[in-house]
Amino acid sequence: MDFNQTYELKNGCRQFNYFKCLQYIEHQGRVLYGNNFCIRPSQRKQLQKLLAYATENHKECALYGVDLQKGLLVTGPENSGKTSMMHLLKPFFDPKPRYMIRSCREIAFCYQRFGKQTLQQYVSCRMNYCFDDLGLESTTANNREVVKSMLYHRVANTGGITHIISNKNTDVLAELYGDAFTKMLLQHFNSITFSESFHF
Repeated sequence: MDFNQTYELKNGCRQFNYFKCLQYIEHQGRVLYGNNFCIRPSQRKQLQKLLAYATENHKECALYGVDLQKGLLVTGPENSGKTSMMHLLKPFFDPKPRYMIRSCREIAFCYQRFGKQTLQQYVSCRMNYCFDDLGLESTTANNREVVKSMLYHRVANTGGITHIISNKNTDVLAELYGDAFTKMLLQHFNSITFSESFHF
């Protein structure tokens, strides 16, 4: 299935068909992750919110309480489809708001190995990033502080959009990073939670 089949052009604007969007996501999911990939019933509501955000559907965003000026905080247990969905949703974003996905563990490792200059690409540019596995870099308090400071800086100082993926809920994130950090996340990000674990 081709991406162009997911929408119609009306007055120069793309009008997306939600059911065709799901078909496209399932098709691409099978290409990338194998023939057992499918969208589960427990994922559909979260996908509706993510698609509304990605396609900048103001009516749907208002219905779901999604703020287009904020980034995404996508949480849920391991193997609930968070990271795979954020990969599969990329084509639905206009080119400018698209993002690169980086692992928080990779960022902490590079900082420990090569120093603070490795953070410059994340804190000093307007590029959009999606930071995966927040909370899993936390083998040491120093690693947590590196990622925490980087995210604080991006929210406060860069023009780039920031998204976050974590298998930790907000209570666990508060234990790892503190209440103030969790309040910042809830204030500056749209919280979308996947509830069910499964294997493709």
